[in-house]
Amino acid sequence: MKKPIAIALCLFALSPLAASAQEIDADAAIKYRKAVMTAVKGHNAAIKGIVTGKVPFNGSLKGHVAAINDLFSELNRIFPEGSDFGETNAKEAIWDKPEKFKATVDKAQKAAAALKQAVDSGASGGDLVKAYKQFGKNSCASCHKQFKAKPKS
Repeated sequence: MKKPIAIALCLFALSPLAASAQEIDADAAIKYRKAVMTAVKGHNAAIKGIVTGKVPFNGSLKGHVAAINDLFSELNRIFPEGSDFGETNAKEAIWDKPEKFKATVDKAQKAAAALKQAVDSGASGGDLVKAYKQFGKNSCASCHKQFKAKPKS
């Protein structure tokens, strides 16, 4: 009998922490989102340089592609309610049409996984370029076209 009471008291004591963990600092969320997207942009630029033969760092390709996949796994959660205002280029459609946004993110995640599969299976030359172009078309470009506003000058 004492064990259920102790568990209940612990849960009750921790409930304010759970509530505050769900509250969001919009500015911090936006800064975090921008950092994640900057990391995506950096890895994408590195992948492009390798895939197009502009840089001789083929040994780094798998790492950059894996990083993109890891970062893409966060896309659904880095646009929380309340982070739709402030210094952001995110369009309202992210929050107004969450099903459409989720479907676009799912498509982007599948595109990233397909690129990773191509790289992991040893794709090279034209096959690798084709996989990279498909990734770009079905991930970044698709999402930005619908859900990212032009930067404010």
